[in-house]
Amino acid sequence: MTTALTLWTPEQTQLISTTIAPGCSNDELRLFAYACQRTGLDPFSKQIYAIKRGGKMTIQAGIDGLRAIAERTGQLDGSETYWCGEDGDWKDVWLGNKPPAAAKTIIHRKGSQHPFVGVARYADYNAGQGLWSKMGAAMIAKCSEALALRKAFPADLSGVYGAEEMQQADVEPVTVSAAPPAKGDAKIFQAGKAAIAKADTLDKLKDVIDRMEARKADLSDEQYSILLELAIARESDFAAPTTDPFADD
Repeated sequence: MTTALTLWTPEQTQLISTTIAPGCSNDELRLFAYACQRTGLDPFSKQIYAIKRGGKMTIQAGIDGLRAIAERTGQLDGSETYWCGEDGDWKDVWLGNKPPAAAKTIIHRKGSQHPFVGVARYADYNAGQGLWSKMGAAMIAKCSEALALRKAFPADLSGVYGAEEMQQADVEPVTVSAAPPAKGDAKIFQAGKAAIAKADTLDKLKDVIDRMEARKADLSDEQYSILLELAIARESDFAAPTTDPFADD
């Protein structure tokens, strides 16, 4: 039987291991390849990628990728999303100046006798930066939708998490550890973090990544992995839609 990794050329596999799935072992890359094959999502289009956290790989996908997987099953039969404040009163549109306390998405699957519900509390998922500070209602809605989609289509989405669900965890290495790892050049590591945060266009971010690659020998493996995760998270901010992602729902 042909393995999933043969879908990628050696050059593509190397690119994935250094940018899309940094720090992953060969076995983890193989698992990621199977996930790409099973879901039909394209890692080179940033539809799906892998993040190492605490020594464990997490496979992540954008909400559009999760929707595409559900739609391809031919069983998706519509959805609704609601928001509520601290009073617990659910509304089909959020007009408050403050972010909602929670979002709830209901997924309908053809042939099922009951809907599938995902509820996400804002306090549990708020990353405190990026789109979370600008479009809190939309971001928490994506988290609730991802939860509901996994419940409705477990065979297709098991083990695949929405990027929005994981962003709070993704920023922990930045905020929790003020000091760089013991090994590696501390000044270069701190300069890399500052440059990634300061980059305000994709071209500037690419230039930072190129310079980071050139100084890789001066960084520890842990430092380099952290910078790659920060760069991927920063890139997702530029790729995010500028309009309300629920406008056409």
